[in-house]
Amino acid sequence: MKKLLFLIIIMVAGSGVMAQKTQFGVKMGVNLPTLQPRTGFSPGSEYKTSAKFLLGIFTNVEVAESIILQPGLSFSVKGNKSVEQKNSISFGNPVPFTTERNLNIYYFELPINLLYNKEFEAGTVYLGGGPYAAYAIGGRIRSVNKRNTYMKRGSAEQITFGSEAGQLKNSDFGINLTTGFRLKNGMDFGANYGYGLANISNDPGFKSQNRQIGFSLGYTF
Repeated sequence: MKKLLFLIIIMVAGSGVMAQKTQFGVKMGVNLPTLQPRTGFSPGSEYKTSAKFLLGIFTNVEVAESIILQPGLSFSVKGNKSVEQKNSISFGNPVPFTTERNLNIYYFELPINLLYNKEFEAGTVYLGGGPYAAYAIGGRIRSVNKRNTYMKRGSAEQITFGSEAGQLKNSDFGINLTTGFRLKNGMDFGANYGYGLANISNDPGFKSQNRQIGFSLGYTF
């Protein structure tokens, strides 16, 4: 993890020497994350898509013709949503009982992507990828218990981080693949896939890695 962070810092610093042209930008969007296969915090039998928040800044550094180095910093929410269904007994009769758990992990993320750009009359299509390193600054599990359609009860608990079995690891790293279209006026429509390589679970019964599909709207100054 430390070696990856050091590599990112060196690449960002070196890009200033190679740069022919530099632009700055901002973006916001949604993540559609999962944890593969799961964690002890979400042992449900079914998983559903849960949209989460993304906000970031980035720099486009032209290092060669049609090639851009894009380091950035993002606030990214990852996790998953699980649903566990079972029956409880009420007055001697089975009653459907459902527990939904929405797991949110809040990361500061440092991606650095190398992008190929193809110019068109309306704008620029880009495609590329690169490594990322991330650090979790907090997390929360929101649980909702439902019995029939008449009773619903919610609760929330904080996720703790550390090296113990009931905690998650703060550090994450992996690979990003990204593509998008940037208009002549600076508006940017992007899509991203993040493939986490780190096992963020300390529980030996679970190997949990972040995966996410993201969509963003940005602006390059």
